[in-house]
Amino acid sequence: MLLVTFATGVLDAATYLGLHGVFTANMTGNVIFIGLGLAGYDASTLLRAGLALAGFVAGAALLGRLGRGRAPRAGADLLSAWTLVAVAAVVGGVALALAVTPLSSAWLDVVTAVTAAAMGAQAVAARRVGVPDVPTVVVTSALVGLSADHRWTGRTHDRAVLLRRVGAVAAMLVGALAGALLLRWHIGAGVGASALVVLVVGLRGVVVARRAHRSHRPPRSQRAG
Repeated sequence: MLLVTFATGVLDAATYLGLHGVFTANMTGNVIFIGLGLAGYDASTLLRAGLALAGFVAGAALLGRLGRGRAPRAGADLLSAWTLVAVAAVVGGVALALAVTPLSSAWLDVVTAVTAAAMGAQAVAARRVGVPDVPTVVVTSALVGLSADHRWTGRTHDRAVLLRRVGAVAAMLVGALAGALLLRWHIGAGVGASALVVLVVGLRGVVVARRAHRSHRPPRSQRAG
């Protein structure tokens, strides 16, 4: 999940700088942009931030619907892994389209909505995997944990918790740096790099989830009986 967090940083940096100043994963920022637009301070981003928010919610809701009725672990883990693969395919397709088509305002609006929908689905998949302190789309909770659960406050956690929280913040930071640097070449480079990282994580997750599913299946003789 740290790699997915890194990929989110890459994508948000690339899309923020290349898609009229809105995020496709960090919805907190977009909600602020919508508020500013409604107040008349930044009306130019109001529609695009709204598109991103609507796309994100739609993607998250769709995956939430698809996940109903799944087994608590085996089916859910496999669905989450395949979701990451699907997200990588969508984002990779967006990167390819950005590379070969003119970057008109209307086209960038479509890209914003589609990419945000993919990020909504990715966020739900990451939530189902449930790695503590690594939410993949925001690092605020990790920063709160690092600040509040410290020896100065009298509340400390084990080293693994500390490393996860630091890793989440660092992954997002390094990802944003990478996304900004890749944008100097082309917006499609950052979007494509994010897709590649998520694809690797998703395929690895499919392999692990299938092995776990097989190990928990009863022997064939028992299933036949």
